[in-house]
Parts: sequence; C-alpha cells; structure tokens
Amino acid sequence: MKITLSFSLIIYSFLFFSCIAKTAVNQNTIITIEEKSQLDSSRFDIKMFETNSYKQKLFKQNFKKPGFDTQYEEKRTDGTVIRQWTVFPEQEKADTQEYVEEISKEWSPFVIRKKYDYMGRLRRWSTTFRLESINKSYEYDENGKAIKITNYEEKFKHSFADIRELLLKAKGIDIYDTRQAIARRVNHRYEDPIQVYYNIYVMDKKDEKNDYSIVIFDDTLEIKEYRNENDPKNK
Repeated sequence: MKITLSFSLIIYSFLFFSCIAKTAVNQNTIITIEEKSQLDSSRFDIKMFETNSYKQKLFKQNFKKPGFDTQYEEKRTDGTVIRQWTVFPEQEKADTQEYVEEISKEWSPFVIRKKYDYMGRLRRWSTTFRLESINKSYEYDENGKAIKITNYEEKFKHSFADIRELLLKAKGIDIYDTRQAIARRVNHRYEDPIQVYYNIYVMDKKDEKNDYSIVIFDDTLEIKEYRNENDPKNK
C-alpha cells in the first residue's frame, strides 16, 4: 500500500511540475521582443562606470563637476561594443546627470540605446539602424513602467527586416552586414507617395569601382539597380 501511494505521488508530482513548466514556456513564447524591452529592468552600474572611467585623463580632478563628460568603451571578444557616457541636461543642478549606454556589434547597422537617470534607473530604450530610429522606442517612469511608446514603422509598408529577406532571396545581399551593403530609408511620402524607398549601396569585395546602388520602393517592392553614371548614391 505504501509503495503504491509513493508511486502515485511521484506520478502526480511529475504531472504537476510538467504543467507548471509547460505554462511557463507558453507564457515566455508569447512575449515578443518589443514586449521584452518594456520589461527591461536593467540598471546602470554607476560604481562600475566610475571605476572604469577613472582611467580617463583628468578624471580625478573633474568627475562630477557640472558638464564634465565621462566616457567608457569596451570591446568584447564576440565583437560587441559597449559605449557609456554621461549627459548633463541641467548643468547647474546637482544630481541631474544622466547616463547613456549604446550596444552595437562589429559590421552590424543596429545600435541599442538606453538612457538612465542619475540613480541608474532605465528611462528610455530604443533601437537605431545606422542612426535612424526603427521599430519602437520606450520611455519609462521612475518605477520602470512604460509611459510612452513610439512606433517608427507606422508610416511604412515594409521594414528593414522585409527588405533584408527580399534582397537575400533575390540577390544574396545581406543589409545586416555593413561589409556587404549599407542601407538607408528615404521618406518623401508627403510630397509623393511613391517616393518612399530603401536605398542600398552595394559594395564589391574585389574592386570598389564595381560598387553600385539598389533602390527598392516601399509601396511596390520594385527593385531598380543604378550603376556607374546612373548611380544615385551621391545625390
């Protein structure tokens, strides 16, 4: 009787914890990347930043003086680059400095940018594609709640991800690798609806004279190539 009871308890426990695990996985799978940014509870490590920045010239004499810009940069073995610096919106007031952190990777056009307040609390999270704001940005209050969300994709039919997939299939070009191509988005929608396009400057590994541009129209995904005298990259 005891053996049967113990065995039943084992089976019940297994099923119970399996359900918990399955529920947790299901909950995690429905959290999108954008939602994760809202849940980003990262804090800026001010003490570590001060320790790293201490190596900077004149840091001892000037740190925490109004307007003194302290910077730190770290390059990791996987190609990730982390840049941190201080910002002083109100230089004459104490405890108004803010901290900015940028996370990028070698040969990638993406940069994740975070802004923290003087206590190291996350106040803004955004992503750029070669300095252009993309996807959504999030602003937070002092409690970490998202109070403002800006969607930069609303006025476009296609995203950089769409263009990347299209070019990979059509021409084997990856716009996420700046060694292959440099892409930008041009928006003249209010002047002419068809003049919203992606301009991709494609680089030849062997000879830069063979570099050329590709234009992909946002509305139709029509692809046009411009070479030599027809190349609009300088326009």
